[in-house]
Amino acid sequence: MKLPKQVKVSGIIYSIVEKKHPEDEGHTVWGFTDYEISKIYIRKGLSEQKKRQTLMHELVHAMLHEAGEDERCNDESIVNPLGNMLDQVLQDNPELINR
Repeated sequence: MKLPKQVKVSGIIYSIVEKKHPEDEGHTVWGFTDYEISKIYIRKGLSEQKKRQTLMHELVHAMLHEAGEDERCNDESIVNPLGNMLDQVLQDNPELINR
């Protein structure tokens, strides 16, 4: 999967960057969203499926943040299932995005 260079979330343009070892609070992660600079990092070398799924996960972080849900935007118990479901719905229903 070729990642897009950017994505717009509620009017804010987030850059998407592949990085060898993205970190969140000192821990290497598959993805990380930096709200302050509107940048999403995705780990280089992930499989196509994991790369896509990680991007959806990080987009859920960004969507919740931009919706003003700062108390929830870093809650992995919410973000994980929503990211997985977003990925699955878009994969199983390509007509939603291929109009």
